[in-house]
Amino acid sequence: MERYVIQERANIQAKPISERIKGALIVKVNYIKIGQKECEKKQITGKQIDLNLVEDGDLCVIDFDINKNLSKEKTDVIRQNTIDNMLPANVGLVKTSHSGLHAYYYKNRYHLPNNRYPVQNREVGSNTSIRETKNNVRETLKYEVINDWANMTHLVNPRDILKKWNADLEILYIQFYKYKITIVFEQQISNVGTIDKKVDAELAQSWVDGLKNLTIHNYPQQITIKESLLCVFSGIYGIANEQIRGQGLENVRKFNTLIPNAEKNYEQALGQGVRNPNAWILTKILKFRNKDYYEQTIKPLFKKNYEAKKLEKQILLTKH
Repeated sequence: MERYVIQERANIQAKPISERIKGALIVKVNYIKIGQKECEKKQITGKQIDLNLVEDGDLCVIDFDINKNLSKEKTDVIRQNTIDNMLPANVGLVKTSHSGLHAYYYKNRYHLPNNRYPVQNREVGSNTSIRETKNNVRETLKYEVINDWANMTHLVNPRDILKKWNADLEILYIQFYKYKITIVFEQQISNVGTIDKKVDAELAQSWVDGLKNLTIHNYPQQITIKESLLCVFSGIYGIANEQIRGQGLENVRKFNTLIPNAEKNYEQALGQGVRNPNAWILTKILKFRNKDYYEQTIKPLFKKNYEAKKLEKQILLTKH
C-alpha cells in the first residue's frame, strides 16, 4: 500500500501544471474577474482555475498581496524580494493584475485549514485580462506568467517553503496525537486542536432530512444561485455521526434530481467532498434551496440550542 501511495505521488509530480488543471478551467468573459451578466454578448478574456476541481487535489496557491497604493517600482522590488527570499526555486509563478504574486506548489496531502470559500476555491489563471475603473479611469489589467509556469513539474511542497521561512512542520508525536484531526460523536476537533461548534445528532438528522426535492448541479456555484454536488458532499462529510452521514449520502440520489453532468461526475465530487468537510454548508443550502423547511425546522432548532447553551452558561456562573 505504501509503495502504491509513493508511486501515485510520483506520478502526480511528473505531470506539468497545464495537464493537472485541464478539468478545472473556467472560461472568463468580458474582462470580468468574477461572475457575468445574463444575456450579455460574451468575449473570452481569460480563464479561472478551480483548485477543488483539480483531479489529484494536491495543487495549491499562495496568494501574496502587495499594497496597491505603492508605486510600481516599489511593488516590483517587494515582489522580486518575495521570489528570491521566501520561495524555493521550483514554484509556478504568476504576476497578478495588481502586481502581486501567485505561487503554485504541491500540497503533498498536507491538510490546510479551509479558507473563507469552503467550496469555491478559485484563482485567476495566467494571461487573463480584467478591467477596473478607478477615479473615473478605466484600465485593463493582466495576469502574467513569470516563469515557465504551465510546463513546471515536481513542484516544491509546504515543508520546502517553510524551510525558507525558518519554520518547521515537525512536532513531537505526543503533540501530534493530541492535536491530530479527530472526529468524535457530537463534536468535531479541528486540525489545529480547537473544538468546533458542536453538531448534535438532532441537528445533523434535520439537515439530512431536509436535503430532498433538490435539483443538484455538477459545477460549484454560489449556494444562493444553485446547489452543487460538491456543496452537498462537503456538507454531509462534515457530519460526525457515521449513521446519519451514511443516510445523507444514500439520500443524495434517492430523493433528489441530479443533472446529467452531476451524475457523470458523482464519484469525483464524492472524493472532493471528503477533502473539504464542512457540515454548516448544509444550513446555507437549506436556507436558500428549501426555505420552508429551514424556517419550520432548522431555525427553531437553532433557537432551542441557543437557549440551552444560554441556560448552561447561567448555571456555570451561578456555581462560581
